Amino acid sequence: MTGGMGAWSDGRAGRTVTWPAPDTYVLVDGVLLRMVPEPAGLPPGTAVTVRHDPERRRLVARADDTEGAAA
Repeated sequence: MTGGMGAWSDGRAGRTVTWPAPDTYVLVDGVLLRMVPEPAGLPPGTAVTVRHDPERRRLVARADDTEGAAA
């Protein structure tokens, strides 16, 4: 990852919008980005943190644990 949207979005918070398996679209600071969800099948509105996966060379949306921990 040398720059562009991947570098800009790495580590930012976002929310899932849609999930056309196996990918999902995440809204990050007003920008819609396509990425791989972890875990798979995250529903719309899920709070996520964006990370760059160098092995897959893709952005990954990882579900935040903060909502689940409060339940």
